[in-house]
Amino acid sequence: MFCPYRQGNSIEKIWIKIYMRRRTKYDLYIVIGLAVVTLGYFLYTNISASDKGIQTYSDALKPYKDGQYEIAYKKFGKVPSASPLKEPALFRQARCATNMDKKDLAIKKYNKIIHSGSKSSIVPISEYNMATLMFEQKDSRAQKHFKKIIKKHPTSDYAIASEYYLGLIETEKTPKTERGKKKTNENALNYFKTYIEKSPDGRFAVNSAEEIIKLNLPLKNYENLLIAKAYYSSGDYEKSKTYLNKTTLSDSWADFAKTEYKLKNTDKVKYYTEYGLKDHAYSVTQEDAYEVIDNYIKLFTSRKDGINALVAKNYTSTGADYITYLNCSEVQQGAAKEACFKGLYEKYTSGQFAADALYNLFITKYLQKRYLDAQRLGYLHIRKFPDTKSSPAVMYFMGKISYKLKHYENANSYYKQVVQKYPDSYYAYRANCNLYKDDGAFPFLNMTPKLVVFPYKKSMENNLVIRLALLKDYDLVDELCKKDKFIQSWIAYEKGNYTISALLARNAMEDMTIKPPFSDLRWRLIYPLHYFNYVEKHKGNNNPIILQSIIKEESHFNPYVGSGAGAKGLMQLMPATYNEIVANRGLKNDIFFPEGNIEAGSIYYQNLKKVLGNKDLYAIAAYNGGIGSVTSWFSKITYNDTDEFVEQIPYLETKNYVKKVLRTYWVYGNIY
Repeated sequence: MFCPYRQGNSIEKIWIKIYMRRRTKYDLYIVIGLAVVTLGYFLYTNISASDKGIQTYSDALKPYKDGQYEIAYKKFGKVPSASPLKEPALFRQARCATNMDKKDLAIKKYNKIIHSGSKSSIVPISEYNMATLMFEQKDSRAQKHFKKIIKKHPTSDYAIASEYYLGLIETEKTPKTERGKKKTNENALNYFKTYIEKSPDGRFAVNSAEEIIKLNLPLKNYENLLIAKAYYSSGDYEKSKTYLNKTTLSDSWADFAKTEYKLKNTDKVKYYTEYGLKDHAYSVTQEDAYEVIDNYIKLFTSRKDGINALVAKNYTSTGADYITYLNCSEVQQGAAKEACFKGLYEKYTSGQFAADALYNLFITKYLQKRYLDAQRLGYLHIRKFPDTKSSPAVMYFMGKISYKLKHYENANSYYKQVVQKYPDSYYAYRANCNLYKDDGAFPFLNMTPKLVVFPYKKSMENNLVIRLALLKDYDLVDELCKKDKFIQSWIAYEKGNYTISALLARNAMEDMTIKPPFSDLRWRLIYPLHYFNYVEKHKGNNNPIILQSIIKEESHFNPYVGSGAGAKGLMQLMPATYNEIVANRGLKNDIFFPEGNIEAGSIYYQNLKKVLGNKDLYAIAAYNGGIGSVTSWFSKITYNDTDEFVEQIPYLETKNYVKKVLRTYWVYGNIY
């Protein structure tokens, strides 16, 4: 037998020798045996390199975080070449070299990554970092690399930043002729403009604006507006106003209105808003018009007064649909509300608020028990506006209509579709109740705690990121995954920023058209079990999952948050309520103390429920809208079931609050 280790022959030579020999029946056994040896050797060397790489990288990370860059550089250099962590180790060496002011060495390490043939996300970051170092050293090769980044990674943050550096490179050229100087200045201007257009609130936005000013070129209306936007995004509203004054008011009225709002010049905000909405609303985006309208309304003593002031102007261009929608939302239940939404839908049939207007007409017909009319509108909504915010509600009530018309199979089909297509919605919870014929039920009573972990399971695509995450190299994970909100959420969680973490993950999940199953690790980031040990300890006769849901919706786990109305802490208790409970129960006299706030909140909720017939639905509504309001609704609202009560809650905030808490309860129960 061949023994490559004893005889000193390489595995490659042995394979060649076998290939050259005349094939016999014994060759097959030799080949199989050698294949096993080769595979074993390969696995051994790679596993060994992987294990050693993990330990070595981990050992190097500590001095790196402590700022001991020379020690870290040497340790990162010991990561084996076969280790999957070799590439990030080279990246860290480059960073160490940069911090030691050894830029040539850093460039060498980055260059090694770039030419390694790797397709990982470390490559564009490395090329960008290398290009910036070359720029600092006046190396002409920087321009080539910045252009390459823009070409190969056009949507990345590094491509946008490269526009800024290319602009600087143009400004530093020394043309021999006036014509050449004009050309370089124009090139620079275009690079800086592109940067501000793509990233008006980016780190180089103000720098780009100031570089444009230094070019001393005659600026057009649009260029002055870009400069103003850059200053506005940085919070320098006076400078923003200076450059707005150099623009045409008809084009920039919305920016004037927003800037004056920040400067608290009420009269000017009203003037610019009314001027723009009257004659020049078509010159701005819908988003800008809506923001200006919201700011305008905030200037009035009551929201209704602000909306009425805008309605009285009878605007017809961009923003008019939003004003009408806001007005309809303020109208109480009844014929006036129905007429308002009917007018909105008929006037703006394909507008941004058409789906919600049609839903309001649909639910009005349902509550009037005009089920066939409601069903006709429901079919129209499903066909015309699939997958809008109102879709789960329409599909759910189509199920209820089918049930009332004794089309039981259709009813169950609608309920199942709601649960499958919109699993994390309030209406999925309600559909589940109807599927199991248990109206108003709360099926979840206990939770099995699970840890918040890295949000993705191991795969070929994120294997490197997972390795770095497990090693707690959060900074590099952050750089590699800037656009992944779930990973950004996880990093915030690991750093103890629980509120930011939950909000980032929530926004990321809302962006997803198809939701993953509740077993997916990303759900835990949105619905973590912070403080659940206190909830379990002080739940009393309450359902602990409902208490946890209230905490999440009230404070997003920020124990020091306060509301404009004066409510404080995790469960957003009013100081008077908290002090009364403290006096009676002998709790710690600190409303921001997490355990005390939760205990007092649990007692308060239990008291509400006791007064309201032990009904969680009414207690949740009272927690937001007040017990007096809820008891008055019993006589004012005509309803036969849970859904009819919730849909007719007069306070829009309370109606939405009830749906949010019950949605959160439902999702918590499914995850845990």
